[in-house]
Amino acid sequence: MSGFPVGNILIVDDDRPARGAAGGCPVTRRSFSTLLLLALGLGLPSPAFAAAGGPGAAKAAIVAGAETDYPPFSIVAGNGKADGFSVELFAAAVKAAGRDVVFRTGVWSDLKRDLAEGRLQALPLVGRTPEREALYEFTFPYLAMHGTIVVRRGNDEIRGPENLTGRQVAVLKGDNAEEFLNRARLGATIVPLPSFETALRELSAGRHDAVVMQKLVALQLMKSARIENLKTVGKPLEDFSQQFCFAVRAGDHELLSTLNEGLALVMADGTFRRLQTKWFGPLEARSRPGSRVVVGGDNDYPPYEYLDRNGQPAGFNVELTRAVARQAGIDVDFRLGAWGKIRKGLESGEIDLVQGMFYSVERDEAYDFSPPYTVVAHTIVVRNGSPVPADLASLSGRSVLVMAGDVMEDLAVERGLGKNLVAVASQEEALRLLAAGRHDCALVAAVPALYWIEKHGWRNLRLADTPVFSAEYGYAALPANASLLSSMSEGLAAIQKTGEYRTLRNQWLGPYEERKAFRTVARYALAVLLPLLALLFGSVLWSRSLRRQVVARTREVSMERELLSAEAEKVRTLNEELEGRVAARTAELESAVGEMEAFSYSVAHDLRAPVRAVDGFAAILASDYAGSLDDEGRRLLEKVRLGSRRMGQLIDDLLAFSRTSRTAMTLAPVDLTRVARSVVSELGAEAARAAVEVRLSELPAALGDEGLLRVVFQNLVSNAIKFSAGRPGATVVIASRAGERGTEYFVEDNGVGFDAEFVHKLFGVFQRLHRADEFEGTGIGLALVKRIVERHGGRVWAEGEVGRGATVRFTLSDEASVPSPVRAES
Repeated sequence: MSGFPVGNILIVDDDRPARGAAGGCPVTRRSFSTLLLLALGLGLPSPAFAAAGGPGAAKAAIVAGAETDYPPFSIVAGNGKADGFSVELFAAAVKAAGRDVVFRTGVWSDLKRDLAEGRLQALPLVGRTPEREALYEFTFPYLAMHGTIVVRRGNDEIRGPENLTGRQVAVLKGDNAEEFLNRARLGATIVPLPSFETALRELSAGRHDAVVMQKLVALQLMKSARIENLKTVGKPLEDFSQQFCFAVRAGDHELLSTLNEGLALVMADGTFRRLQTKWFGPLEARSRPGSRVVVGGDNDYPPYEYLDRNGQPAGFNVELTRAVARQAGIDVDFRLGAWGKIRKGLESGEIDLVQGMFYSVERDEAYDFSPPYTVVAHTIVVRNGSPVPADLASLSGRSVLVMAGDVMEDLAVERGLGKNLVAVASQEEALRLLAAGRHDCALVAAVPALYWIEKHGWRNLRLADTPVFSAEYGYAALPANASLLSSMSEGLAAIQKTGEYRTLRNQWLGPYEERKAFRTVARYALAVLLPLLALLFGSVLWSRSLRRQVVARTREVSMERELLSAEAEKVRTLNEELEGRVAARTAELESAVGEMEAFSYSVAHDLRAPVRAVDGFAAILASDYAGSLDDEGRRLLEKVRLGSRRMGQLIDDLLAFSRTSRTAMTLAPVDLTRVARSVVSELGAEAARAAVEVRLSELPAALGDEGLLRVVFQNLVSNAIKFSAGRPGATVVIASRAGERGTEYFVEDNGVGFDAEFVHKLFGVFQRLHRADEFEGTGIGLALVKRIVERHGGRVWAEGEVGRGATVRFTLSDEASVPSPVRAES
C-alpha cells in the first residue's frame, strides 16, 4: 500500500485498502507512480490542449458546494468565502485542469441534495459509500479517514464501539457516521443533528453519551468552540473508514475526468503536500498532551545515540534531533532505552518518533520513514588471524553474533542464516563475546564497532574491508504521526541547507569515518607499495632509454604537426559551423520536447525500472531456485513474471496514449485503403492462428495524419480478430458507408460482442467489458482510438450484441475529406 498518512487519515495513492493508523508508508519516500498512471489514464486532454482549442476549451466555471462547518476540510473564512483543505485542493485541481470554480456554501444535507438534483456540479469532500454510489460519480480517493468516539472527560465506561450498546450517540445528519452506525447495528440510539459543532456542544452540556465523527474535525471544533471537557477515546474505528473524493452527479463523466486529471497533477507537483502541512500539521501538534513530542532512541548505540556518564541523552542523533526540532518549532523530550522496548513504545503510542531506525521493506509495512539523514555501513567483524568472510553467503555454517531486533538480524534471516545467528542485547555485547573468543564473527554497524573497539581496547578484533550492507538511517513514526514526520523532514532539509547538519556530522561521526578511511587506505597502501617501488626502479632505467627515442621521435612529430595544423584549421572552421547549426537546432527542439522529457523520465524512473527489476528477480528465482520450489511455488512465480510483463505492456500503452495528444499532427491526403491493407497484412499471421477471415473494401481517402490513422486501424482490426477467434465462420469486415455527417468508416466482426448497456464504458481508459483471463489486453486501445479520431475532428461509437459480434464506427471532420480519392497501392 502506498499513501500519505496524517493522524487518523491516510492519503491514498493506489487501490489497496487504507490502513489508517495501523499502516501506511512514508510521506517522504514515495514516488508519484500511481498518480501519473491516473493522470494519464483518465482520458481528458491536458490544460494546454484545451487552451489550444481542443475539447473542453473556454468552458464555464464549475459550480461546487462547500460545507460551512467541517474543519479543517471545509469552512467559511472571516471574509465569508469557502476555505479549508478540501476546498483549496479542489480549487487547485480545477485550475490545473484549465477550468475555474465558483463555490456555494451551505450545510451538508442541503449540499448533497443540490448535487443530486443538478443545482451543483461537484462537491470537494464526499466519503464514498455503497449508499452514495447510485447518486454520484467519484474521483480516485485523495485521503482515507477513520472515525473516532468523543465522550465527556471523566467517562471511563466508553472505550470503544462495543461500549456504545444502549447509549445515545449524536452524529451529523446524513454523514458517513450515521450510515456507519446503521450498518454496524451496535444497539446505540442514533441522534442526527444539523452540525458536528451542535453535537459537541450538546455532548459537553450533558446531553447524549457520545459523538461519532472524525478525529481532526473534533479537535478543530473543540478548539474553535473552546470546549474543554471532551476527549477522544479508543483506537480509530477500523470499520468506519471513509475514502474521501471529489464527487459529481451520476453520468457526468466529462467533469469527472477533468477533476481526476487535475487532482493527479496537484498531487504530483507538490501542491497537495503543501496544503497537507498547512491544514493538518498544526492540528496534529495540538492533539498531543502538552504539545511535546516524545522522541525515542537506543541507549547503547554510540556515537549515534547513548546515555552519557550522567545518564543524559547524547550522540549525533540527539544533537541532530534538537537542531531539527528547533528549526521546526517542536518541543521534544528524549526517551532512550533498550532497542526492543523503544520499538514497543513506538508501536503502543507512548513514543511519537524514533530518531534513528534503519529502513527495510518489512519495516516499511509498519512504520513511516523520513528521508535518510545518513547511510550506515554494516560489516563483518572477526578475530585477528581468522579469515574474513567476503559476504553474507560466506557465513553459512558459522556462529554469527547479531543484535536482537537489528536490521542485520532481519537481513541475515532473509538470507537463510537464521540457524547460525546468536542474538544478544546490543552490538557492544556482540563484540565483547567475540573478543573473548566465543563464536566466529559478528554482524555490526561499522562506526559503532570502531567506537567500542577503541573504548574497550579490543585489539584482537578486525573489521572487514568492504561493507556487506549499507542501510538508510532516518526518523521513523507510526502512520498516525506522519505530519510530525513531515515537519521533522522539513526541519532536517533546512539545517542541511544552513550547514548545521554538516557541523554536527563532522563533530560526532567525522573522527570515526576518517579513522575507518585511514585504516582502509593504509591496508591497501601496504599491499601495493612494495610492488610499486620495484616498478618505479625499473621505470627509471627504462625511461633513460625511452628519452633518447623520444628526442628522435619529437623531430618527426614536429614535421607532422605542421602538416596537420593546416588540416586542423579547416576542421576547426567546419566544427564551429556545425556547432552553430547544432545550437540553433537544439534551441528549437528544447521547448518542443521539454514536457515530454519530464514525463518520459518520470515513467522510466518510477515505473519501468521497478517492473524490470521484478521481472529480472523473478527470472533469477526461476533460473536459480526453481528446484527449491514445489509446483505451486513455480506456478505462482510464473504468475509474477506474467504480471510484470503485462505491467510492462501497460506502461508502453500508456506512453503511446500520452504521445497521442502531445505529438503534432502532419495533415496530408491519406489513402486509407492502402493503410488498412498494410495493417491487415501485418496482422495476417494473427488472423490465421485465430481462424478469422478479414475482408477489406475500398475506402475513401481522407485528410489526416497517416501514422495516427494507422494506429486506429491497428487497434480496431486487432480487437476484432481477438474477440472473434475460434468462432465458426469468424469474419472481420473493414468498409465504409455514407452517413448523415459524411463518410463513416467501420470495422465489423461476428465475435463475442458486448452488452449494449455498458457501451458508455467501452472507450474509457482501463475499461474492459470482458474478463482479463478470457481476453488479453490493457484496456487502452479503444481509448487511444477515441483520442486520435477526436484530434481529427471526428467521433467514434460502437454497436454490438452479446454473441452476435460488434461494430466500431468512426468519422473524420469535413475538412478531412479528399475530393479525389487516392487509389490504394497494388
